Amino acid sequence: MLNILFIFLYIGSISFGGGWAVVGLIKDIMISQNYLTFTEFKEILTAAQITPGPIAVNMATYIGYKYYGFIGAILTTFFLLLPPIIIIASYLMLKKSIKLKKEYFINSLALGTAVLVFITLYSLGAQFIINFDIKAIILVLAIFILLVKTRIDPIFFIIGSGFIAILVL
Repeated sequence: MLNILFIFLYIGSISFGGGWAVVGLIKDIMISQNYLTFTEFKEILTAAQITPGPIAVNMATYIGYKYYGFIGAILTTFFLLLPPIIIIASYLMLKKSIKLKKEYFINSLALGTAVLVFITLYSLGAQFIINFDIKAIILVLAIFILLVKTRIDPIFFIIGSGFIAILVL
């Protein structure tokens, strides 16, 4: 159990930008450490997306529950969130003594976050292309076009694509 807790402590300490910036780290580490297969990762990602709350926290909770039950879910979530809590608390205690140009700091974090999100999308997209499924690609493109061209609430596309996938894919 300690290994998974340290993994989520590590992820929480090096990830900036939230959700999708963290998903790639969770994927890479959990698969390389043989805690998850890529198929299990996709299932967890899907469950984390449809449950309320931040995707990275949902994934940590799900993985903790999968391996260690309720206590594991609480601990993995806590260890993921502990580093940002410490950083914010430290900042609040030291903000008067440290003069920091907020614009530069925010711009540098935004750049790092964009890179992490791009890497995540690339790694997930590469798996999508490797496991080439023409029906899935057509479904994704059709939903994308409908999202761009209509004002239909995205929740209908999520639910509808789930039903289509069950029936067709």
